[in-house]
Amino acid sequence: MPANTQFKLKDSKPDKDFIEWNEQMSKSFDQEFYYEHSHPCILWIERMRLTAISNLIKTHMQKNDAVDPIIVEVGCGTGQVLEEILRKIKTRNLMGIEPLDEWRQKTHEKVGNKAKIIKGFAEDLPFENNSVDYIVCTEVLEHVIDPNVVLREFSRIIKNNGLIIVSIPNENLINNLKKIVDGFKIYNRLFPKIQKHNDWHIHSLDLKSFKKYIPEELKEESLIVVPVFLLPLRYVIAFCK
Repeated sequence: MPANTQFKLKDSKPDKDFIEWNEQMSKSFDQEFYYEHSHPCILWIERMRLTAISNLIKTHMQKNDAVDPIIVEVGCGTGQVLEEILRKIKTRNLMGIEPLDEWRQKTHEKVGNKAKIIKGFAEDLPFENNSVDYIVCTEVLEHVIDPNVVLREFSRIIKNNGLIIVSIPNENLINNLKKIVDGFKIYNRLFPKIQKHNDWHIHSLDLKSFKKYIPEELKEESLIVVPVFLLPLRYVIAFCK
């Protein structure tokens, strides 16, 4: 699916066609396999990304003497990020938002009653203005119809002293590395179940293209490059307002 798709928001929500398309696409991506059984290099990179996210929350909590903060993961998938937060962060107010029924069920199986899992969309979150301490949205914005709409929704619900943490893939670099590995005829052996071309991404993001979606009221507080500066495969970015 190329950028500039035919999908449109209707009353600030994805329409039926977009929802059905996502349900179809989810069948072709085994998220649990990706996080648990991928090549060791991928597992290492994803562990670094999850650690960066939990460390940002921990540091911010310590700085602000936060107790039992409201933490919302938007697009919680099958629950790997929520599991990481539960391991590292002490809170009784952890929530995950996920539109896909099957993935919500898998998340619930992982976290049980330690987090509340809600069906919903990033563009229309079921929270009052200025009511959430931390928003986590990782590897999701490339999948939404309009990242600016989503980020403005985050800005609406985050508290004035809260923190928004997003991560995005460096799509161009990742695709170029895939081509190199495929040229050696070893791609399928090293990365089974990982598509050479990710048709589920509506937007091909990198740091420069992502910045055009950021609302003016959100200010970048930190930027973490994963795994290293010379190989920026993922960006973890924290915002405040």
